[in-house]
Amino acid sequence: MLRYLLSLAALGAIVMGNPSLVFAPVMADQVAITSDSKIPNDLNYLLYTPEDYETSEEPYPLVVWLHGGGQSGDDINDVRSSGLPNIIEQGSDLPFFVFSPQNPSEDLLYPIEKVKNVLDELVSEFRVDPSRIYVMGYSRGGFGAWAMAKQFPDTFAAVVPIAGGGVRYYLNRTNEQTAFWIFHGSRDDVIPLSDSVVLYERLKSLDRDARLTVFDADHEEIESLTLNQSAMWDWLLQQQLETE
Repeated sequence: MLRYLLSLAALGAIVMGNPSLVFAPVMADQVAITSDSKIPNDLNYLLYTPEDYETSEEPYPLVVWLHGGGQSGDDINDVRSSGLPNIIEQGSDLPFFVFSPQNPSEDLLYPIEKVKNVLDELVSEFRVDPSRIYVMGYSRGGFGAWAMAKQFPDTFAAVVPIAGGGVRYYLNRTNEQTAFWIFHGSRDDVIPLSDSVVLYERLKSLDRDARLTVFDADHEEIESLTLNQSAMWDWLLQQQLETE
């Protein structure tokens, strides 16, 4: 800093000693450019289709399941090991589509724009009821569920974050019709309960349809506890966005 100030002083002395020395202003130029690059839909994912889909003509709900950090990477079979995909692997017959994308990064949060791109493709390809799309996520996936609710407010009829967190300031962007049911464990030493409480309180201050359930559970236990709540599933499938 001292060297910089001395340089400025020396430059001032030169200019003062030679009044004919004039510096022309530098005109900066910025060119406006529109990028035409596309986000590649290169995510690995699992897709569960309801058993009676082929014999029915009705549209079906769809659940987006965002796994925790332990299933990230490039081995799609890791996604089968826990959460909703694991329930499917055990033979459960579910009355809705389940789209389970794999987070390719073992360190970063979900690339939610890529998740949304693939979701849009699935909605256009299958008989998905666009008014009954739900997003659920556990741990790192819980952060993803919060982020998707804010970034794509017109997409989800319900959001179920499990042991997640996020930035409360942009919750005003969420859809007034969207319902939230938040789950967290009181003994969670990975993602503190306060992360969910702050977001819940912010939703209530915005007069959103939000509920918070706290179990006597640690970070790992809360995932299965939540997914085994029949009341949660009954509630979820009742949520629907109004469409024109």
